[in-house]
Amino acid sequence: MGRHHALTADERAARKGRRRVLEVLIVLLLAAASLVLGFSSQEAPTRGAGPGGGATAAAAPGPVAVDPAAFPAGGCVRLAPSGPGPAATVVLDAGHGGPDPGSEGTTADGDVRREKDLTLAVARSAAERLRARGTTVVLTRSTDELGTPLADDAVQDGALTTDASQLDLLGRVRCANVARADALVSVHFNSFADAEVGGTETLYEPERPIGPRSRALAQSLQTAIRTRLAAAGHTPLDRGIADDSSGAESGGGHLVLLGPRIPGYIDEPSAMPGALVEPLFLTNPGDLAAVADPAGTDAVGEAVATGVGEYLDGAQRR
Repeated sequence: MGRHHALTADERAARKGRRRVLEVLIVLLLAAASLVLGFSSQEAPTRGAGPGGGATAAAAPGPVAVDPAAFPAGGCVRLAPSGPGPAATVVLDAGHGGPDPGSEGTTADGDVRREKDLTLAVARSAAERLRARGTTVVLTRSTDELGTPLADDAVQDGALTTDASQLDLLGRVRCANVARADALVSVHFNSFADAEVGGTETLYEPERPIGPRSRALAQSLQTAIRTRLAAAGHTPLDRGIADDSSGAESGGGHLVLLGPRIPGYIDEPSAMPGALVEPLFLTNPGDLAAVADPAGTDAVGEAVATGVGEYLDGAQRR
C-alpha cells in the first residue's frame, strides 16, 4: 500500500488553489464547446432544409422493379408518388421500343422523329405530373429497350418478329396486372400513307365488363389532349374515341393491351380500365411539328396526366 502523510496548511492552500483553477478551466471549456455546437447547428441546416429555413419534402425514391425476376432492367418499374393526393396506381405504356421503332415522320428540317422515342418522352412527362398528385406510376418500359424479355431470335433482318411482338405486348399486359393498376394508358402515334390525314384518336374496348370505365378514361384523355394541343397553337382534327378493333394498331382485331380473353391470342387480358391514345399523325406535317420537340412531347404528357387525373377523380365520385 502507499504511504500517507498529513498536509501542512500551505500545502492545503496550494492544492485548493490548483483545484479552483482546474474548475474554472473546465467551465470555460464547456462554454466554448456549447458555442461551437450552437454555431454548427445554425450553419449546417438539417437535411432537406429549404432556403427559408423550413424543411422541404424529401426526394421521392427512384424506380423500383415490380418483378425483377420476370422483367429485364428498366422494364415494368414502379415510381412512387412525389406529392400528396388520393392513392391510385396507373400504368403508362410507351409504345414500341428497342428494335421496334414504330412509325416515323420527317420534319420540315429533314429530321426524323421515331414513334418509340416520342412515346417514351410523353410517358415520362405524364409520369412526373401524375406522381406529383399522389399517384403511383408504373412504366412498362423506362428506357429505349423493350420491357419484356425476348428470345435471341426475336429480331430478324433488323426487325422484331411477329411472334416476338406478340410476346412483348403480352408482357406489358402482365406488367399492368402484376402492378394491380387502377388504369392502363398506352401511348402511341398514328401514321398514314396520305400526309393530309391527321388528328387525335383514342381507342378502348367497349364490350368487356370494364367497358364503361374504359370509355370514361378514353373520353377524358381525348378531351384533355385536344384541349392542351389547341392551347399550344395546334388544333388537331377530332377523330373521337373508337372501338379498339377499329384502329390500324389492331389490324382489324382486338388490341392485346385492351381486348378480352381470346384463347391462344390473349390468354391473360388486362384487368383494369384501359385506353390507347394516338394524339397525332407523325406523317402529317402539321401534327408532327406540334410534337417534334421536347416542348411538344411535354405538352402531350401534361395532357395525358390531366386526362388520367380527371378520370381518377371522377371514378372516386362514382
